[in-house]
Amino acid sequence: MKIRDLFPLSMKALLANKGRSLLTMLGIIIGIASVILMLAVGQAAQGYLLSQVASFGSDFISVENGKPSEVRGRPPNPTVKQSLTYKDYKKIKGEIWVHAATAIVLARDLVSYGGVDTLTQVTGATPGDPIVFNGAVKKGLYLSNEDIYSHTRAVVLGSKVADELFGQENPIGKTIKITKQPFRVIGIMKPAGTRFFRDADDQVYIPVTTALDLYHKSYVDYLGIKIRDTVNITRAKELTQVALRESHNIYNPTGDPSKDDFVVASQEDAIKSVATIGTILQILLGSISGISLVVAGIGIMNIMYVTVTERTREIGLRKALGARRHDILGQFLFESMILTVIAGVIGIAVGIGASWLVVRIISHYQSGWTFLIPWFGALLGFSVSAGIGVLFGYFPARKASAFKPIDALRYE
Repeated sequence: MKIRDLFPLSMKALLANKGRSLLTMLGIIIGIASVILMLAVGQAAQGYLLSQVASFGSDFISVENGKPSEVRGRPPNPTVKQSLTYKDYKKIKGEIWVHAATAIVLARDLVSYGGVDTLTQVTGATPGDPIVFNGAVKKGLYLSNEDIYSHTRAVVLGSKVADELFGQENPIGKTIKITKQPFRVIGIMKPAGTRFFRDADDQVYIPVTTALDLYHKSYVDYLGIKIRDTVNITRAKELTQVALRESHNIYNPTGDPSKDDFVVASQEDAIKSVATIGTILQILLGSISGISLVVAGIGIMNIMYVTVTERTREIGLRKALGARRHDILGQFLFESMILTVIAGVIGIAVGIGASWLVVRIISHYQSGWTFLIPWFGALLGFSVSAGIGVLFGYFPARKASAFKPIDALRYE
């Protein structure tokens, strides 16, 4: 039997049981849509992470507490040994290959002014912070070396915090409270988006020495370094390691990072880590959602078995009129494939639409997320849907083709 004959016969059979056909297709639609949704969100998340890392530039080096073998996340991480100090910052800052450096202390705290309270990120920083992280002052001044040395209670507001506390009022010269301690506002930062996956506009910046005093800390959370263009990034990482080993009295003549109590990383290192994590995430999410396709395939097989049983007399009549075994096999197999292919196309459309909507919702709350159609996922979904039609439709179709005409006609 030719395809041009199989198609109208199959469509007639499927349309005769519209409800059953739609329910059968639903499993495939949901399965493929979920695969595309997971891959699209994973792809968007990976793109967001890479954009965060790339925003610092190829001349940026970060130094974090702990050993490379320790489980670490974004700083600060209380699970690792603290080792970086303000003295480390001063030593690194004085190196000839360093263009700018900053030491960071992070704390979540209540900031208040005139009866308005807001919970925000308090960042202990240094004058080199805007250079290292490409920030800019919108109004007033940033922290100076004198503020650092004198442990002054000066504060620079992120743009969002300034709006929440002061609205249209000029904050420069006003006094706010952090942990119920008074701080004088000396500047406001321009909107900067996110930094290390934190909202840089929802922060206040105080001298790092003041932050160490305020929160009774002996160690900084991490160091940020901007290198000069006279040295390449690999050499700069080596020089940073040597300087910190000397500062920490670590004897490590072979340069084995596992013997250090700090981790030096460049943008390239971070990009490799993010790319690996993103790939694993997409594979994991795709595999989990792919389970639904297998379940849907089993559902199709069961439905086709029911269909074969219901149409036993029809099969016997067709075989009695001369239909061969491969004609019956082809008809039922073709019906299964039509169901899954149509469901696959609908599932792709639903998955792309749902992915776009989810990424749009996420980007509304977290800027930097970009929607990209996961063409590989769409192609994979379509291929899998057709494959499921063949794989799970074959066994019921083979059962139908194996009926003997006389037995099929006698079936009640």
